[in-house]
Amino acid sequence: MLSDDLSWPELGNVSRGATRGNQGQKGALGPPDQDGRCLLQLRVQPGVLVVRLNQQSSDWYRVLDGEVTRALKLTKTYWRKARRRQDYDPRADQDHIELHEWLQQLKDKTMSHLELLMQKGDIQGPPYIMPDDIELTFLRKFIERHNAGIPHNPRLRNGNASDWPAAHKDDSMNSGTPEPSESGKIPNPLPSNPIDVSVQPRVTDTSPTPSSGNFDWLIQEAQSSRQVLLDARVKHSRVQQDLQEAFQTYTASLELERQARQEVLAAEQRRDDISELHVCLRALLHAAFLRKPFQCSRYFRVFSHHRVRSLNGGLD
Repeated sequence: MLSDDLSWPELGNVSRGATRGNQGQKGALGPPDQDGRCLLQLRVQPGVLVVRLNQQSSDWYRVLDGEVTRALKLTKTYWRKARRRQDYDPRADQDHIELHEWLQQLKDKTMSHLELLMQKGDIQGPPYIMPDDIELTFLRKFIERHNAGIPHNPRLRNGNASDWPAAHKDDSMNSGTPEPSESGKIPNPLPSNPIDVSVQPRVTDTSPTPSSGNFDWLIQEAQSSRQVLLDARVKHSRVQQDLQEAFQTYTASLELERQARQEVLAAEQRRDDISELHVCLRALLHAAFLRKPFQCSRYFRVFSHHRVRSLNGGLD
């Protein structure tokens, strides 16, 4: 029986959140079909290993993936700039870093568990289609807290609700309108669900809004958009490079396999020739021992003069 939660990471004094290198298409969720099922990529290269989740798992994974993306975006935009502000809160920054790592670990565990179900045969394939009666139980508490607006951080969750920042309470009563710095980029998968308390309060308290008459947020949004575009281009370039290297490796492997096959055929032919010559030599010795005339043509006519000379080097 799987536990319903992962242990909370205590990362200590670190400067940034979770990083997983070049993930390519690993963890990418496709659009839902008419039954609400989505294709999930489990490998870096697209189409190598995919599983079609059931409707509940598709919805739950979409929420989790959205929170991971949101946490990563806030790490690259708000918290990177917040460290240069006078009102910088290192405790809230640390809470966000731990939240980002915890969400990423939960996403990694989800993909690993799906692969385990595929190996055990609970998810038959290929094509791998997740039955409706299978539930990712370890995501249930995450979804319940997400829907209820309860922070995932145990330190914040175990405290009094009155100690939670006011911005989180307002968001829990709101319909989940995204912040100005996030508008039009990463929509909330469930409109009624707030963001975790360790992420949202600081953005709400410090980010200007259009109603304040200050349009600095628009400049920040443009800068953030350019950064996101640059990151996407870098990611696309890395994927293209990985694809080219993989194709070159595949081509080189085919050539090595062809050469090895030729060596096997040549070795088999040489073995057969030497075996036949060995039989002939034994017959010759036997005839000499019995002092009987030896009919060479009977044993050696299968060999050409060139073939006998080519074997001399292997018999010396």
